[in-house]
Amino acid sequence: MTARAYLLLGPETGEKELMLKEIRNSLKKETGDELEMHRFYPFETENGEILVALNNNSLFSDHRLVILSQAENLSASMTASLADYLAHPCDTATLVIISAENSLSAKLMKAVPKDNTKIFYELFENQKFDWVRNFFQKYGLVITSEAIDSLLSLVENNTQELRTIASQLTLFWQTGDKNRPITEEDIQTYIHHSRQEDAFTLFPFIAKRDLKQSIASLHAILGSGDSSAGILLVSGLLWQFRRLLSIKTLMQDGLSEYDAFNGANVLGKGSPIRNPRDKGVYHQAVINYSLDECRAIITVCADADLESKEAGSEMLPLMLERMLYRIISAKGRKLTTVNFASL
Repeated sequence: MTARAYLLLGPETGEKELMLKEIRNSLKKETGDELEMHRFYPFETENGEILVALNNNSLFSDHRLVILSQAENLSASMTASLADYLAHPCDTATLVIISAENSLSAKLMKAVPKDNTKIFYELFENQKFDWVRNFFQKYGLVITSEAIDSLLSLVENNTQELRTIASQLTLFWQTGDKNRPITEEDIQTYIHHSRQEDAFTLFPFIAKRDLKQSIASLHAILGSGDSSAGILLVSGLLWQFRRLLSIKTLMQDGLSEYDAFNGANVLGKGSPIRNPRDKGVYHQAVINYSLDECRAIITVCADADLESKEAGSEMLPLMLERMLYRIISAKGRKLTTVNFASL
């Protein structure tokens, strides 16, 4: 029987996502049914919402998968409540606690069996090079050393991003001249082309709260023919709003916008804003979205991240339109009726 609690720790997001997927698939196989899924952040749990999700049986599913992200920000009282719950967990729920830190409070660490506690470290520089080379070798492709260096310089230091870009390159290369090595020029050309329309070109429209242009950008991204475009879009927006949340938090603590831009971070990893164009975009976002709205929008994006990985190709555009409507028009609020932005 699958365990009822897991701790997934450490800065390496890609491997944690794979582990979470394994847990989800194992639960589906065990229960023979679709799961009811909930994702929480610490700022959403102070009134016990996560405990309600853990303890209340669903009318529509035999089992609930409850995910708590950014657990390093839990309050002492909620930490104690979760530890108490884990002493006698519900048989029809599985709790997955995720943190970018390598450890949490002693209470939580003791409450979850050691066999279910995994720490995922970022790859060392020498490991990243071999990881990329071996990935392409599995598909019978050769990539030059210069191309690997170029790829690593353009991609975030986690296997989730590396695996996504490498998978795209693999599919692209297998439909072309796969008998010649992938070169540095190929990497530069592909990355530039693939990023012409993405979450980073969409975000400026969201920052201005321009729903019409945001929808147009969304459909340009989905029209690229890349099957993973929707998933990459959601994860990219999640990253942008986490960055914005850090800026809003620093400004609430008394820093100027200039200093907050320099101190911006994503999940504890520094991500300062220095480019004048980016400063303009985030200045607009600072004006248009409050701290609480950023928190609510992060929840919207996190929910969409799960949904986008489960949605079929026909429903994905509508689901993403609804996400944009909730971000721009509702500012993260839940909708009482079903709304699709293109209707």
